Amino acid sequence: MKSLNIDIIFPWEIGLVFLVLGTVIIIFGVRQSKLDIDDFDKIPLTKSTTKIFFGSVLCLFGSIQLLPLLK
Repeated sequence: MKSLNIDIIFPWEIGLVFLVLGTVIIIFGVRQSKLDIDDFDKIPLTKSTTKIFFGSVLCLFGSIQLLPLLK
């Protein structure tokens, strides 16, 4: 069986935290994308697509950190 040559950096507990945090950020991004903003004073600092992108990167990184649990 060939390896992906992906090495972990943090323990699996930190990977689990990254996975949960990424999921929460994705949920906030999706909820923000459904809102209609009428007042210019309430414009968010980051766009919803940015939150979804960084949340998915965190989920991917966290899932890589959880690979040693599959053994």
